[in-house]
Amino acid sequence: MSARSLRIRLLVTIAVVLVAVIASIGIYSSVAAKRQFDRFLLARNDEAAKLLQTRGLEAAPEAYARYGVRTIVVGTDGAVTSYPATDLAVTRHPDGITLTRGRERLVLRAHLRLPNGASVYVVPATLPGRRAFGGGLDRWLLIGLGVVTVGALVLLTLLLRRIFAPVEALTTSVRALAGGKLDARVAVRGDDEIGELARSFNAMAEALERNERARRHMVSDIAHELRTPLTNIRMQLEAAQDGVVAVDAALLASLTEDAEALARLVDDLQQLALAEAGALRLELEECNVRDLVTRAVAPHPVEVDVDETLIMRVDRARITQVVRILVNNALTHARSRVRITASAGEVLVSDDGEGVPAGHEERIFDRFHRADASRSRITGGSGLGLAIARELVALHGGTLRLENDPGRGATFIFTIPS
Repeated sequence: MSARSLRIRLLVTIAVVLVAVIASIGIYSSVAAKRQFDRFLLARNDEAAKLLQTRGLEAAPEAYARYGVRTIVVGTDGAVTSYPATDLAVTRHPDGITLTRGRERLVLRAHLRLPNGASVYVVPATLPGRRAFGGGLDRWLLIGLGVVTVGALVLLTLLLRRIFAPVEALTTSVRALAGGKLDARVAVRGDDEIGELARSFNAMAEALERNERARRHMVSDIAHELRTPLTNIRMQLEAAQDGVVAVDAALLASLTEDAEALARLVDDLQQLALAEAGALRLELEECNVRDLVTRAVAPHPVEVDVDETLIMRVDRARITQVVRILVNNALTHARSRVRITASAGEVLVSDDGEGVPAGHEERIFDRFHRADASRSRITGGSGLGLAIARELVALHGGTLRLENDPGRGATFIFTIPS
């Protein structure tokens, strides 16, 4: 694993912060514990001193037994008497005495003056062990903090591994997807941000795979649409060259029909590409909807039920094309009737045919999609009409949708915002 890995950098950063926090806690705990211990010793010392002041030197054994302190009496002649006996070095000075053992030192002032002038000092019995106490405290704190640090680092490593495992899986899948493996997916675990990221990746991969399939189908469909008229043209030309058929008006008319089919297909593809790219310019104007629809459907036998006062701000030529596409599609599938109705900002084109077969509703607006391929071939449709209509409506900021009633007909509704 690279030292520049996010996991390594995050682990090092958190570890440094963790060690700094634990070290700060340890130092503070050590200092606070030692200060508290000193306060404890001084409190016991004061209580022993009060006992001695109340009852005199005869209370020295009880002071030692109850509070763990020893009593040192320094006479006016400098003689030192200790209860119990002590091996501490005693040094007199004007402010009191200094007790010394090795590096340990303690300066005391007299707690009690005897009638004969002697001074009584109360010494904590734990004085010789204070350094040992401090050293032991520090040692155990270091051991405890070390154990806590190691445990925290182990838990942190496991946590980061758990967190970064799905990220690494996602990275692997992204590389696979970039390499052309469009079926790459990531296992989704949990509902957190990483789980949401995995779901988003899977949705993106599915969209790419779906678009790639659509692209391949489109290329295949375009080739298929071009092949039929081109094959007809080639065969008729070869027949004319071989003298099998005469070059007469009928042959020329057939060739012209196939050429026009090719030209329509190319025009439709170009218009669809421009519409999807948003490169078509709209010339918006206030249009009477009834007049627009009437002109679009003429001379087809279509029922028009549109208010004569209904106005819509649209590109007249584009919306006329949309209506024609929808009407032609409805006439192709209708049994006996095609009807157009409209209200504010909405136009409906309905027929009484079989409706769109189940399973085709979602793809009806796809390029080259045919719910009935054989019937579309007879009518000469390219399968681009509904896709073009949807894009032209979208250019106006509107939507085109299907309300399907299998067995009873279909209604295409496009809405243009005012």
